[in-house]
Amino acid sequence: MGILRGLALFAAFYILIGVGAAFADTVTLRTRVEASGPAVTMGDIFVGAPANIAARAIAPAPPSGQASTLSMPVIAAAASAAGLDFTVPAGVNSIVIVRPGGARATLPSASGARTIADAAVRRGETVNLVYAAPGISLSMRVRALEDGVVGQSVRFLNTASNRTIDAVVTGPGAAQASP
Repeated sequence: MGILRGLALFAAFYILIGVGAAFADTVTLRTRVEASGPAVTMGDIFVGAPANIAARAIAPAPPSGQASTLSMPVIAAAASAAGLDFTVPAGVNSIVIVRPGGARATLPSASGARTIADAAVRRGETVNLVYAAPGISLSMRVRALEDGVVGQSVRFLNTASNRTIDAVVTGPGAAQASP
């Protein structure tokens, strides 16, 4: 009688755990993460976050017109704590978070000619580029090969090696590259 009772309790527990996992909301990363307020929220990062979870703050937002990064372990932990079903994409170590404001894009005009607007980085400008990888951070001066706004990937020239580097604009005169 005791064995049957133990099996019944185990089966009930297993069903409850399985049913709870079956109702977990599956979420994916947004292709562009923009923080619109003072904090980065679950809704800013994830597509499919339910309304009661979407407003939860994860980290402080970058200053207006700037960008910052958030590591994948922090994002995965936040999703897990909220009970969300999230799988970290292969090879993704962090995401770039942009907070709009203070910069306007340089867009082609109707005639195809480029107009100069208040881009964070302008073609020909010398920019401070930070290369960040786990355990190392390098800084170098590079030349922008095109205009760019915060959060946009832009080509830069390392004048010492004469090689082109793709990096994300993080603010006026600043960019970040990662492996």
